[in-house]
Amino acid sequence: MMGQILDRIKSLASKKVTDSGMPDVVLFARIVFAAILTAVALIIKMPAAVRVALLILATIIAGIDIGWEAVDAVLNKDFFAAPVVLLVVVFGTIVIGYPEESAIAVILYQVSMAALRYVMQRTRDSALALVSGEEEERRTRVRDFVSADDAGDTNLGSVIGRSASIVLKAAMAFAVVYAIVVPFTGPTFRTSIHRMLMILAVCTPASVIVAMPLTAIVGQCFSAGQGVLFSKAKNLEDTAHAETAVFDKAGIFSEEAPKLLAVRSDMLDKETMMNFAAHALYYSEQPVAKAVSDAYDQEYRLDVISEFAEIPGSGVSVKIAGNPVLVTTGDYLLSRGIRIPQEQEAGQVFFLVIAGRYVGKLILSASTNDAARGLTDGMREAGLRRCILFTEDSAEQSQKAGEAFKFDEVYGECDLERKLKLISDMCSGTDNRVLYVYSNGFEAHSDAKVDMRVSKKSKFADASVDPERLTNLPFAVQISKRMGQVQAENAIFAFLVKTLLIFLAINGKCTLWFALFLDSAVAIGTVLNAIRVTSDSLLAKIGKSE
Repeated sequence: MMGQILDRIKSLASKKVTDSGMPDVVLFARIVFAAILTAVALIIKMPAAVRVALLILATIIAGIDIGWEAVDAVLNKDFFAAPVVLLVVVFGTIVIGYPEESAIAVILYQVSMAALRYVMQRTRDSALALVSGEEEERRTRVRDFVSADDAGDTNLGSVIGRSASIVLKAAMAFAVVYAIVVPFTGPTFRTSIHRMLMILAVCTPASVIVAMPLTAIVGQCFSAGQGVLFSKAKNLEDTAHAETAVFDKAGIFSEEAPKLLAVRSDMLDKETMMNFAAHALYYSEQPVAKAVSDAYDQEYRLDVISEFAEIPGSGVSVKIAGNPVLVTTGDYLLSRGIRIPQEQEAGQVFFLVIAGRYVGKLILSASTNDAARGLTDGMREAGLRRCILFTEDSAEQSQKAGEAFKFDEVYGECDLERKLKLISDMCSGTDNRVLYVYSNGFEAHSDAKVDMRVSKKSKFADASVDPERLTNLPFAVQISKRMGQVQAENAIFAFLVKTLLIFLAINGKCTLWFALFLDSAVAIGTVLNAIRVTSDSLLAKIGKSE
């Protein structure tokens, strides 16, 4: 049932609305004509039968589409759909002698629904306008995401929808019992049935959940406008609940791939030195291998390479034409008792050792992304408890990077396999609240709740982060929290108004048309409130609460 209700809500933004966003002319004409008939019946003196006939005719003219929708819902076995409930309420109101209420109620309901459709369309347009300054490709991706069948679906929306359905069904059952029992304590059956129908009228969950998808879409578009594009609203929602952020160093806090700056050797010429280094690193996936490969312009002889082995984070061990060769860091060589020069170099240094003897060194760029220095502080301010760094560097270099960028934990000498294993271990509990931010793409999804790739491409990731706007990532986390808060506010507000209307109906203090109109006005209010996801004042409030 909830799926059908959500489908109907999603269609409201486009149904009976023209391209200009204005209500359908035929619907408008029917409403006006029905209103005129109702006014004539209430103002001009006439026989009661004629008056009732005019009011029934006005009800039919204004609500003929509701009747067809109710029939369609019944055929689909959705017996609690809003059109079905409304049709029962209107028919029952006429039967017990309140035709004027039924006519006014249907007219005001249609006016309210037309206003709701218009407001929803305008809110959707406003959401898409948040990415109007983005590149065309990015705008197209956002439009595709928010046009999908599950656009705006969130776990909170589903939970609230199911809860609303259960609670309001219970209220309907109460209304039926009330109509049967109360007449024995004073009021007539006509009065108790009338009040029961009013309770039924406000017991549909639509006004509680109508703004849920749009609120999520606003959050999704707002985040995309800040450079963080989520493929689904649920991914944005999951980001709000993340407690641990895991970052790759390469491509985020440093260059994605370092460059070879210099080759130095007192024993070999540059060409020979490069030949040994390039062949030794041919099968390696470490950043140093790519740096050397980019600088090497000769043909490879793969037949001379044997016994290749990675030294995670520290280089490689291999045999070249039968000679043992190491291309590795100074820390690794010193731990093996191999003597190397101790000169300071402005960059990352790898040493070439052949047959246990140092012969030269490779100097790589080691630039850091200064713009990312405050990223971990920003993530903590946004509510995350831990920030963890993965690097392919040696243990010493990894520790230095962790301290420089203020990480809580650092894991060095990580290849892709080890990174995925570590993430899997972190997510092994029942409560997966891990956010993984990486730069290099891989053809899979990690076990983290949310995968974010710092790239304009994100085939397997849940979100893509514009590299030039990486510092907006903490803001996107705040947007995700704000989205959930606004959704909860809307649901609570709608529930409270429904509770008030049920109380007034029980005590005979409201009419059917007033109950329907106010319930519809609440739905419009929650949709208008969805745009508060972009509110600066709410952002400040969230920042203070963390």
